[in-house]
Amino acid sequence: MRRNWFWGIFLVLAAGILVVSQLGLFSLHIGFWTIVIAMFLVAGFVASLIHLAVPGMVFSLAFLAIIFARPLGIAALAPWTILGAALLLTIGLSLIIKPRWYHAYVNRQEWHHHWAENHDDVESISDQDAVVDVNMSSSIRYIQSPDFRQAVIKVSMGNAKVYFDEVQLNPAGASIVLETSFSGAELYIPRTWNVKTNVDVNFGTVEEKGIQEAQNEAPAVSITGKVSFGGVTIIYI
Repeated sequence: MRRNWFWGIFLVLAAGILVVSQLGLFSLHIGFWTIVIAMFLVAGFVASLIHLAVPGMVFSLAFLAIIFARPLGIAALAPWTILGAALLLTIGLSLIIKPRWYHAYVNRQEWHHHWAENHDDVESISDQDAVVDVNMSSSIRYIQSPDFRQAVIKVSMGNAKVYFDEVQLNPAGASIVLETSFSGAELYIPRTWNVKTNVDVNFGTVEEKGIQEAQNEAPAVSITGKVSFGGVTIIYI
């Protein structure tokens, strides 16, 4: 049975903090819902830090700064000023901190094996309409459909790696729909696919790695959806 130690311990500690805060044992008086939101922002920061998801780290801290602006002595800063600085910081750090995704395709299977040994949420999906749903965890999904048409990838406060290199595209093409928030996602896509990307990004980033060598006669693959407070990396292999 898979256990998620991080979120289990976090929720236990969160319950204790809520009870203590309502007993008036904190010198700083903070509202109930403020504490709840702050705890999830802290959890989002830790989860993003583990996976080096820069947008999640930066914007978690930014919203914490907005919530606790008065105790921190930065009440003079408008929320939009903090968010604007967070956006610039996210872009800058994303250019500096490069994700470690792989060194060479020939070593990919060995890397997969090593990653899978240390993570307990690995699954293969053979449906032509695949759904990847990751919530508060780190997961690997191998899409292996012989007639792939669509994948819906939902990631909330987690991290997902989705591999499409063992997929046969439907002749009419396919679509990949992203719904990510406070998360990181990496899509490993064959470089010969004819990929068209049109993703709505809110306080996040969408990057492309590798060289795309699309064949003119290849079916079109559209990548759409929404990325909020997170990062998506499209890696051509």
